[in-house]
Amino acid sequence: MFAGNDEELIVTDKRFDPALYALPEAARLARLPQQTLRNWLVGRRYPAGGNLIEGLPVIAVLRDPEPSLSFINLVEVVALAGFRETGVSMQRVRRALDYAGREMRMEHPLASERILTDGMDLFWQYQERDPGDRHLVNISREGQRVFPEAVMRYLQEIEWGTDLFAARWWPGAAAQAGPVVIDPARAFGAPVLAGTGIRTEDVFHRFRGGEPIREVADDYGIAIEQVEAAIRLETKLLEPLAA
Repeated sequence: MFAGNDEELIVTDKRFDPALYALPEAARLARLPQQTLRNWLVGRRYPAGGNLIEGLPVIAVLRDPEPSLSFINLVEVVALAGFRETGVSMQRVRRALDYAGREMRMEHPLASERILTDGMDLFWQYQERDPGDRHLVNISREGQRVFPEAVMRYLQEIEWGTDLFAARWWPGAAAQAGPVVIDPARAFGAPVLAGTGIRTEDVFHRFRGGEPIREVADDYGIAIEQVEAAIRLETKLLEPLAA
């Protein structure tokens, strides 16, 4: 993963590059308010018993001095956003993650395919001890344990590497089946049209500037459908966020 000496640290696996995403870009891609993401990465103060308690970060990231994220961190953030949709507090999720991480003996459990097997059972065991955490894992109609729908949607969009860690993210589509992919090895982790190095943001800016879709497609040598896919994604990323 890493190589080098004390003076120089070289990242050999781009997925773990700790400076791939600045906080604003990570918040944009995960569709989170920047302050919410900052709270998850830095921690925040909250009142308890008449005092202000310093909350711990939910995800450990590089802070030099501003937080920056790796692709693996971004995947963790997207998973946490899914839990946030269920109404489970980040304090409860943090405790469950600490438990799962200790039992799985690994870092970044939410960015590993093992969350679908070992993690599922560990989250279930944890919430069985604390009935207040019932939303972490649900029972489906078939009697199987499943994560909430928002988390399952995220898990289906992730393409897993041979080491079981996330390799690429296909936002809004099943892994390897969508028109847009976020690949840490391409375009510095920005969303690109699948099979190309063309950033969706670049396509969108040209469309937003008034250029006809067909002209943009011809210039890039891509199909009109690909231009439309880029526009759809970037438009969604611009939609107002819930606080």
